[in-house]
Amino acid sequence: MKIRTLIFIAILSGLRMTGRGQDPHFSQFFMAPHFINPANVGTQAGDWSVMGNMRHQWGNAGTLFLTQSFAGEVKLIGREDFENTLAAGISLMNDQSLNGAFRSNYGSGSLAYHLQIDRHHRMALGFQGAYGHRRLDQTRLVFGEQFSGAGFDVALPTGEPGLQSMRPFLSVGTGLLYTYQAERINVDAGLAVYDVNRPQQTFLGDPNQRLRPRTVGSLNLEHITLNRILLNLHAIQHIQTVQGYFAVGGSVGIPISPESLHRMFFAGAWFREGDAILPYAGLRINNVKVGLSYDITISKQNKGPVNPRSFELSMIYTRTRRPNTTMDCRVPRYYQIL
Repeated sequence: MKIRTLIFIAILSGLRMTGRGQDPHFSQFFMAPHFINPANVGTQAGDWSVMGNMRHQWGNAGTLFLTQSFAGEVKLIGREDFENTLAAGISLMNDQSLNGAFRSNYGSGSLAYHLQIDRHHRMALGFQGAYGHRRLDQTRLVFGEQFSGAGFDVALPTGEPGLQSMRPFLSVGTGLLYTYQAERINVDAGLAVYDVNRPQQTFLGDPNQRLRPRTVGSLNLEHITLNRILLNLHAIQHIQTVQGYFAVGGSVGIPISPESLHRMFFAGAWFREGDAILPYAGLRINNVKVGLSYDITISKQNKGPVNPRSFELSMIYTRTRRPNTTMDCRVPRYYQIL
């Protein structure tokens, strides 16, 4: 029974590790900045912002993965352009796999300080503390011990009591973000490390089962053309032990109103290495930004009887107590316009 239990746990941990690390991910990673780097907290244009993502993965293939997140941030110090800024943020995430039988819940708090070196250069340092809990709902599964000869009786004992729940764990992360901003170009480069303290994560009470640190690198570039077309390029790299994934792509933003960048339509695509191509469409109307993407699977998953389908919705709402007079005279910061 011990060997079978270990194999089952390995399957649970590996179901979503194809091409990446253990932690949940979003195709629209640029719409979930808090989950890329704690130093991204405070990069929104307004005084405060809220954002959410919902990823529906492989629902038609018999094994649904559902990831939902909510995050918010507020600037505590510094609200004007070219000021040093201190910002705080919170984020919540719920991740479900095995059609909801395996659930992971995460909550985190972040703090980031942005130092304005000069008019063009900016550095940020962020810290994050996270709380996590994972649970297996055995009522949604069947085991060999529950086979009665005529079928499975879920009222019978499973023989696997140790799989029901995992002790909550605390995780620590930190990150750096560098920004170069000029009249028509904006570049962000970030590096973050999560699970620095290697928290214990085990169903079996094994002290050797610990999360390895996860490193996330990101690069983002924006350019506004003379005819006010916004070009975006984004890349991200996750590495956790031998697992990881790389994604790169971009979008084009076309103003709906010729006189303003506050109303734009976006279209683009991303490529996630060894996994999928991700067409994307987005819309910005004043303080609200929404996005929709669809995963076109290119891995071996699409060679089965059913081609797995995945889609993702995202939203960012930003609020400010002051009019933004600089938005249309230079390149907005990366997360302000997407």
